[in-house]
Amino acid sequence: MIMKKITLPEEEKISALFLCADIFDYPTNKALDDFNSMISRDLGCEFRDYDEIEAEYIRIFNIQSSILKCIPYASWWIDGKMSGATLSKIDDFYRSCGYQFDAQNMKKPADHIGFMMRFVAILAEEKRYTELNEFLEFLGWLGGFVDSLKYATDLEIFPLAGEISLEIINSLKEQVCTEV
Repeated sequence: MIMKKITLPEEEKISALFLCADIFDYPTNKALDDFNSMISRDLGCEFRDYDEIEAEYIRIFNIQSSILKCIPYASWWIDGKMSGATLSKIDDFYRSCGYQFDAQNMKKPADHIGFMMRFVAILAEEKRYTELNEFLEFLGWLGGFVDSLKYATDLEIFPLAGEISLEIINSLKEQVCTEV
């Protein structure tokens, strides 16, 4: 799959990261509509209907599936297993920043890519650059995850959300280096 390059204005990057987090958390109609509105003007691409995107999300990210295509958990990428030491470190980091992560209500572990991207967006929005710089270290696996998305699906939306997220996070890494 050939990815189209998209460059967002600085003032839209945090909003775009929140939208990508929503797509990776679970793609709702609203998230898909907002994402499509934000990026379709630049790319001119049409996304498929909600039911097809939802079915594809389940197919490529369902942890219960024996044909899991793309693992959206940091601990799997960093530790080589689900719920590894990285999960505990990420959960501790959320708490140290004043955020309680309720895994039982969220129904996913704290190291899920959607939650991690949302947390990056929150820290960036709040201009908490020291914490952001530290937390970005947990996302060194994002490039591998994005590459796996390109091979996991024929739908553009998930790899595109991954590419946009990666571009924004790389931009934030550069920005926080100057702020810290």
